[in-house]
Amino acid sequence: DVCQACHTETYVNQFYMQYDSLIELYNEKFAKPGKALYTAAKPLLKTAKFSNKLDWIWFELWHHEGRRARMAASMMGPDITHWEGTYDLGKNFYTEMVPELQELIEHGKHGSAEDKKAAANLEKVLDEVLNHDSHKWFIGKEDAKKAAERKQRQAEFKERYKKTGGSR
Repeated sequence: DVCQACHTETYVNQFYMQYDSLIELYNEKFAKPGKALYTAAKPLLKTAKFSNKLDWIWFELWHHEGRRARMAASMMGPDITHWEGTYDLGKNFYTEMVPELQELIEHGKHGSAEDKKAAANLEKVLDEVLNHDSHKWFIGKEDAKKAAERKQRQAEFKERYKKTGGSR
């Protein structure tokens, strides 16, 4: 009712569709898998909070980039939602968190029996996450049809902007 004091019902409903979709994307692609990975990694971490690189990476993904994406979307800030939210989420998930997890796995494989067990579990969880449809591209396992569709959209985009000289 508050929104509709200034905006049409259609406008408000479409905003919530977009907002809910971003929250679902964040939760399903980064938050839930990230929490599962962080939880699986905990047995391989020092006990003091924030004494491990992974503590900071997960905090950044959840609180910093994740919060920016969620809050900017709620305030209709697409530039911040993307460049300071979802872009940094993806970049840091794949270039910071995954390599740190792989390092923990490798280190754990050469530790105690308990560490070896924790490393095997973490490796299993990481494999499950990366083999999910939303992450397969990262390990070169994207469905051939989806990859072809992505290439086609890229070609269409380039062609459209070649014709317009880069502006609309």
